[in-house]
Amino acid sequence: MDPLYIKLALGGLTVLGCIGIFFGIGLGLAAHKFAVETDPRVEAVQEVLAGGQ
Repeated sequence: MDPLYIKLALGGLTVLGCIGIFFGIGLGLAAHKFAVETDPRVEAVQEVLAGGQ
């Protein structure tokens, strides 16, 4: 196999990996920033009415 093709494939994998890491970190930060806290009263009511669906 030609070494040029191997370098090209490894370069592509590196670029895609970096893009994946970049977007993964971005999505993690966005999820942390826009997280919604749940009201404990809602969970208590849902436990009481668990069979009412």
